[in-house]
Amino acid sequence: MRLVSLMSALAAACLLSACSEAQSPRAAPDGEAVFTAETGRGWQEAVVSVRAFAPTRDFMVEVAGYEVRETGALDPAWLSAWGLPEGASGAYELLASPGKSVGWVRLVRFDGVEQELIRPGAQVWDQGGLFSLMVRAEEASEVMDAAHGRGWSVFNQPQVFDFGGLIIKNVVVRLPDGVNLAVYSRVDPPIEGWDDLAGFSYPFNTMAMVHDIEAERVFFEQGLGFSPFWAGDYIDPVEVDTNHGLPDNLSDDIPRRTAILQQRPGEDGRIELMQFVGLSGQDFSDRARPPNLGILGVRLPVEDLDAALAQLAEIGAEPAAGPGERRLSPYGEIRWAAVRSPSGIVVELMEQP
Repeated sequence: MRLVSLMSALAAACLLSACSEAQSPRAAPDGEAVFTAETGRGWQEAVVSVRAFAPTRDFMVEVAGYEVRETGALDPAWLSAWGLPEGASGAYELLASPGKSVGWVRLVRFDGVEQELIRPGAQVWDQGGLFSLMVRAEEASEVMDAAHGRGWSVFNQPQVFDFGGLIIKNVVVRLPDGVNLAVYSRVDPPIEGWDDLAGFSYPFNTMAMVHDIEAERVFFEQGLGFSPFWAGDYIDPVEVDTNHGLPDNLSDDIPRRTAILQQRPGEDGRIELMQFVGLSGQDFSDRARPPNLGILGVRLPVEDLDAALAQLAEIGAEPAAGPGERRLSPYGEIRWAAVRSPSGIVVELMEQP
């Protein structure tokens, strides 16, 4: 794949090269172990709404070696804050790659309430919520094979392309409930600094397909303090299969405008925005909210919730839920509010005392 706006060699060398280690929990006043999430590092966990835990959880545990950190009931206060009807309930399972302090995946199941897919029958270029979680693997094809063994599909066969001098293989796996897993493996040079690639790693990035990338960048950069790791257009020099299933005859004609955003150097907690320039599609932004099915959003630790909301208010972004005080395990008592980007990406802000 040819990059129209090439990243620097130094930035390319940083790509696919960092991982994180777990932090020690602290004790709450009541003796409960509390984990303190690091601020300024990007999102801490992704929240994924599923009909049933087993299909997605078993895939992550059996293929990637994830561990189930916690299970429990959803707090009725959360459901009420999101406007779910009385009588709604639910449960969660918190998954993590062993020893990792970021990139957690919280599966949530809602009961007693009607649900829709966030992105029903969506094409890749359709807007609405988060499209995928992005992970690393020793061999992307093996993850695809494991998904096929469960009766799942992919957007296209694994594709190999050149990203700033790094030869990368990628396949996007379609999990149940509209959840996509973008799996990347390094072809050349060998990847360094990752110790959890036996199956696939923790999610280091999320991808959202948008129709107005500049509006999204205002939300994340001016509103939430992210900055571009890389931004530009890429297009294939000749007709090829693409990792997102774009028709071959459009692969050398349609630019994919991209902004990879981060809060600080390093790969944890990134948000990647992509717009297929010249392709219009459906807009599922309004569906990206609980209790609908798919990748609901991400949870972002902040130092000062009031200051964060004031900064968002300056660009016209008001809370979609909250603010309020909540208990969220393993973080203990937090102050919390949720905001939504123009394309429906839910970002839940959480301040720990």
